[in-house]
Amino acid sequence: MRVPQSVEEITAEWIGETLRAGGAADLPALTAVRTRVIGAERGFLSLTVRVEIDYAGTPAPGTPASLVIKLEPTGPAFRDAERRSGAFDREIRFYREVAHRVPLRLPRIYYADAADAGKVLLMEDLCAYRAIDQVRGMRHEHVIATVREAAKLHAAFARPEALAGLDWLPLHDHFFDEGFAEHWPAFAACYELRIGRDAVRLGERVARQLDWLEERIAARPVTLIHGDLRADNLLFGERGTSSEIVVLDWQLANRSLAAIDIARLLGGSEPAAERRGHQLEVFAAWHEGLLRAGLTDYGFEDALVDFRLGVLYCLFIPVLGFSLVGPEPEGRTARLLDVIAERLYASAIELDAGALLP
Repeated sequence: MRVPQSVEEITAEWIGETLRAGGAADLPALTAVRTRVIGAERGFLSLTVRVEIDYAGTPAPGTPASLVIKLEPTGPAFRDAERRSGAFDREIRFYREVAHRVPLRLPRIYYADAADAGKVLLMEDLCAYRAIDQVRGMRHEHVIATVREAAKLHAAFARPEALAGLDWLPLHDHFFDEGFAEHWPAFAACYELRIGRDAVRLGERVARQLDWLEERIAARPVTLIHGDLRADNLLFGERGTSSEIVVLDWQLANRSLAAIDIARLLGGSEPAAERRGHQLEVFAAWHEGLLRAGLTDYGFEDALVDFRLGVLYCLFIPVLGFSLVGPEPEGRTARLLDVIAERLYASAIELDAGALLP
């Protein structure tokens, strides 16, 4: 089936075809659709569109009145990065083969296609849930609640048998550290005054110790990780329910060090003023969640070392973003890159993550 290459190509006829291909029975004719791009400058490896649907008759229960469609990004740099990393193929296969085993609230998938001519996901519309703007940042209690959910994922896939058959997921995906040493000088020159000289010195040390850091991470226990756990990929529902937190965007899911997810969330989404003085509360809440989920042989001190390794790994993220958008991005992209860089490097300094480096 053809895949739209732009928002304009999303038609009532095409959505009807895909819903029927996805298993929708007795689907009335679609008379009209209304599209609206959502999440602009939030996700960079996809274009996300909300679609409202009008039917000619009364649809069967469970037939969506609206849905969300993910298409490949239109920008050449981001399209290249998405194809190079296999991001869309990875997410589609995740929903087909892994999602039913994940103990988290995930969106329902109506249809998926990973053809070379174009890739697409038709998903449950969860726009009624509350989104948190990553530029503004997450409150500490939201970060705590999210890492407790993440612990369920990490514990569920912490045993080798749980990862059996998932060799198609990258092992220690190096998407974020790609080109770090090459792009570091330009990034440091641009961001020195914003991240501070201590952070620049730390980044320089990391650039010299890339092989050491990759080897240390590769030697640690492996589980399924989200890979891009941050505020813009989360939705929040009613507190205290099984749907309180929805985790979106599994394009960078891989098999690696669980603590990378926690370092990514804490360092990238919780502002320094909000987390100051109690960063280890987030780590402790996550470790406690692992114990509650049955992962009782992962000691506190070992997990803390892994957490600091994850913090060091996350220093790659803003440098890759800088290489993709250039030194003078505009709008929300510029603000997001700034806060990610400032928060992640401040987090590494606060946690003295550099003490691990040889």
